[in-house]
Amino acid sequence: MEGNAISAQQIQEIKLGKTTETDLLRLLGPPSQKERRPDGTDRLLYVHSQIKSPTLIGGFVIYGLVDKEEEEVFEVILKSGVVQSFHFIQP
Repeated sequence: MEGNAISAQQIQEIKLGKTTETDLLRLLGPPSQKERRPDGTDRLLYVHSQIKSPTLIGGFVIYGLVDKEEEEVFEVILKSGVVQSFHFIQP
């Protein structure tokens, strides 16, 4: 597993035009990626990935054979250190 999953409760605490980057760090932790865009905004990506292995009847887990990787990417756009938009994107 890599990164932390973003919960609905955490998302509800993010307010457009009010939540700051410091607030995000406190709420979600450090982003997986941060980049400055040509328009002067900052793009923060919070990536959560995990590998799931199938479980058979009786609780036997098959590791490695048919593992499935699942990934969630949560994007936050900041302007002057304040949240302008946020949403999940397809990896």
